[in-house]
Amino acid sequence: MTMLPEIPNEILLEVSLHLDYTGLNAFTRVSRHFYALSNRVLYRTIAKDSPGKAIAWAAEKGKETSARKLLQMCGSKILDDLVFEGREPIVIAASNGHTRLVELFLPHCIQHATEKEGDLFKRALTEAIPEEHIEVVKLLLEHKANFNTNSQDRHAAIPLCKAVEMEHVLIVRLFLEHNYCKLDTYDMYGMTPLALAATAKASPTNLEIAELLVEAGADLHIDHQLLLRAAKSDNLPVMKLFLANNLNWRRLGWFDVLCEFSRPKPKNHEMGALLLSWIDVDRILNFSNVQRCYLLRGAITNRLDDLLEKILDEWPVLNKDHQAERKAIHFCPLSLAVCYGRPRAVKLLLEHGADPSGDDDCPPVQFALEKGKDAMARLLFDKGATFDPEKCHGSSEYRQLLKLRMARVQRVAC
Repeated sequence: MTMLPEIPNEILLEVSLHLDYTGLNAFTRVSRHFYALSNRVLYRTIAKDSPGKAIAWAAEKGKETSARKLLQMCGSKILDDLVFEGREPIVIAASNGHTRLVELFLPHCIQHATEKEGDLFKRALTEAIPEEHIEVVKLLLEHKANFNTNSQDRHAAIPLCKAVEMEHVLIVRLFLEHNYCKLDTYDMYGMTPLALAATAKASPTNLEIAELLVEAGADLHIDHQLLLRAAKSDNLPVMKLFLANNLNWRRLGWFDVLCEFSRPKPKNHEMGALLLSWIDVDRILNFSNVQRCYLLRGAITNRLDDLLEKILDEWPVLNKDHQAERKAIHFCPLSLAVCYGRPRAVKLLLEHGADPSGDDDCPPVQFALEKGKDAMARLLFDKGATFDPEKCHGSSEYRQLLKLRMARVQRVAC
């Protein structure tokens, strides 16, 4: 019986020519002899049937040898045979961190840069950033001058913005060292790199990136919302950096600052104090009730008792008939003070005539009992607060819990 290795090469080659791609791939794996004999036939079959799919697979898996053979068999035109729209082999290789394959594909991509107007270069850069493929980014930036990048591209900063957003400091440094783009251009959402740094969560890495951008010459004045962006994200370090570099926030609308000041910042009261330094309190107290409401809310949530006392002294919470100024306040400040654990604010409000029972929709006693603040609940009851747990919204278990806690508070008071 004739064994496989004894079959003449001519017959084996003839057999391989009649196999499909899957069969031929298995055929080459039988032995080294079979591989040497039919591997070239395999690549010819690939080149004939699905060259784009094959080069995309090589780019994804990092198969440099296979990619070179495919280029030899098919020529560089294989790089234009896209399997998926917008997923050229160099973009696939860049996203997977295959530096040598990116380098292999570069000459063809540079040659066609005129047709693609630098878009291919930008997309390859952007794809290399999420997994922090530093060597790929460095290689592409070193060849930046060879691509027909459009200096007027309004979205030229997209790769840099991606690096800033993902807080990849080393990649941001590379972009700045290679003068990748003007630092004041925008991404697709109208954000500059510095604006993205301002809107990010505060961290040492985020601050380092913001410092790098400022040192590199990013314009602090092109976006008049920079300070508010930092304030809204509670990014105090970056906000201080901007102010230290002479960013004049007088360009901001004072009402915008006032609204941000009134937003609760339970873990960052220094931010509230910084915002208050810009606000003209006396001027606001002479405005309408809406502005005063924002100021009052900000004083409570930012733990600014002196400011709260000043507001209450100049703007009573009771009208001339000693009734609560509900329409003026627009919210129950006493409930707000209870919710944020502000015993001093609760006392100040009660001393200035605030109704201890609060509004029907948000009684302060309910919040005090719900949050286990017995001392505040006891103070409210001492001042004449009335509260019926049965009128509360919620499950029967919730109402029962409030009853038990109220009984405990009142029992201790007796």
